[in-house]
Amino acid sequence: MEYVTLNHGGKFPAIGIGTYTITPEDAEVSVREALRMGYECVDTAAAYVNERACGRGIKASGVPREKVYLSTKLWPSEYENPNAVNETLERLGVDYVDLLFIHQPAGNWLAGYRSLEKAYREGKARAIGISNFEGKYIEELKTKWEIVPQFVQVEAHPYFTQEELRKTLDPYGVRLMSWGIRSGTATGR
Repeated sequence: MEYVTLNHGGKFPAIGIGTYTITPEDAEVSVREALRMGYECVDTAAAYVNERACGRGIKASGVPREKVYLSTKLWPSEYENPNAVNETLERLGVDYVDLLFIHQPAGNWLAGYRSLEKAYREGKARAIGISNFEGKYIEELKTKWEIVPQFVQVEAHPYFTQEELRKTLDPYGVRLMSWGIRSGTATGR
């Protein structure tokens, strides 16, 4: 497995399984089998309504939790919920996630980002990220973050390379994780 080095020194798999649009039943089986086949990263979100199934798939795979890189996202309606991170961990059946995103720049997204920073400091998230953030939202976040995110997850593929976004984030070492044609693949310079 190839890994990328993150701006805080950690490592993350370059390829993973994304579970967007996968039903809970199929997510559990897909995650279990992907991990058994050698995948190491699972990407889900509260909005996908399959976090519990992904957690069951991880357990059923027989792969030790410390060998699985688990990524999930908080939905905007949860950004101001002080229990959102703990509720996410409960749904997944884990004590921590390897990567925690805020799903999009909607609602009080800065409160959501502060929740990520808190989760990172408490060891409930080993890395943090922003999903679907571009342009003015990136510019605003750069003036407000206390902890630089490790990832930005956006649509990116050979026909939409996100070159401008990469130029903006490269100085901070923020990695790009794509969704779209190559969903769940971490890429960057």
